[in-house]
Amino acid sequence: MLVPGSNTDLGLMRALAVVQEIENTGKLKNVKFRAFSAGQLYLPSGNLAAVNRDADASRRRIEIRFIPPGKKQ
Repeated sequence: MLVPGSNTDLGLMRALAVVQEIENTGKLKNVKFRAFSAGQLYLPSGNLAAVNRDADASRRRIEIRFIPPGKKQ
């Protein structure tokens, strides 16, 4: 079992889980998915976020972007 070491790790694990669930439905066979996670350097106030590895639910989110595939050349 994977254990997250930070909010960024947890975000990536969640993103991977979402991708797996979507792929398992088989409804979007022609769509390729990539999972990403990023750390938040700045708070909504604009202040630099403190270095903190404690769990903080207010700094987590899942974001899904649908991007059309590029043209084949």
